[in-house]
Amino acid sequence: MTDSLQTNRSQSVDELVRLVRTSRDAFGQLFDCFYPPIFAYCLRRLLVRAAAEDVTSEVFLKAATGIHAFSGTSGEEFRRWLFRIATNEISAELRNSIRRRELLEEAARMGTIKADVSTSLLHEDAVIEWQSAYEALGELSDREQSLISLRFFAGLRHHEIAEVLELKEGTVRVALSRALEKLRGRLQGSVTVRRTSSGMEGGDQ
Repeated sequence: MTDSLQTNRSQSVDELVRLVRTSRDAFGQLFDCFYPPIFAYCLRRLLVRAAAEDVTSEVFLKAATGIHAFSGTSGEEFRRWLFRIATNEISAELRNSIRRRELLEEAARMGTIKADVSTSLLHEDAVIEWQSAYEALGELSDREQSLISLRFFAGLRHHEIAEVLELKEGTVRVALSRALEKLRGRLQGSVTVRRTSSGMEGGDQ
């Protein structure tokens, strides 16, 4: 996408956000624009497609019913607001013990996490099983889980995470670093370091 097309698209989304409080059509267009990234984030956190679809639908339902409380004027602000709602809904979903067992079972079937994500998490070329990662994440606080997921599964930058979680950017950096140390500590012993020279490789999901 060229810079000019990107600029035009951004301007169009910003205009939709300014119209969204009074235009149902504007909300529909924003739904089409932001459903894919919100669904992808929910799927990475919840693993089961049906659960991710349910939560994503709830996110947009809450956005629609609460749109008059949204004070932003740009597409970026609207995006961060949606991620905030999604993060809260996911945390509520994960507190359901029956649902959590279902998600752990799905994690066990998913194999290994993609190499680029696992390497970022551990700072070394390693194979991480989804089941091990999911169990380790579940031992962290809601905020710690959200910090790691927004950074590594949604790909948000520190200042964007700060906006989503309504924290200072410096707080996000410190809290994320500590959360990663906790996660790495819990994952030690459950990962396999790749040693390409000896032919040791792991699969990617």
